[in-house]
Amino acid sequence: MQMNLHFSQGNQFTNYSDTSVTINASQHYDNNLIVTPNEIISANWQHIDEISIDDAAMLSILQAKPDLIIFGTGNKIRMPNIEVIKMLQKQQIGFEVMPIPALCRTFNYLIGEGRKVVGIIIY
Repeated sequence: MQMNLHFSQGNQFTNYSDTSVTINASQHYDNNLIVTPNEIISANWQHIDEISIDDAAMLSILQAKPDLIIFGTGNKIRMPNIEVIKMLQKQQIGFEVMPIPALCRTFNYLIGEGRKVVGIIIY
């Protein structure tokens, strides 16, 4: 599905499907990703349960002090493990878990407002 862009600088999702996303109308990805307004990083996680509080990628995300982390987990909602949830709450970082299409729309909207948001896509 094609998406409408918001007026902002940085990465924006422009298309998505059940198996891939397109960012900035030209970068096509069919792997797990960490997306910020300024970076796109391949994620080595195969499942949301693999994300841990000791994971280097997660520690890097936390150092950026985002307002919100959005977990996109395919068409089925799957929650991160409880240690990750507790860590986010302790650091006062909001989080949401949603299907990937909703992540794409929400991410674009929030960066359009200038919010510091991180999208984690796990197929």
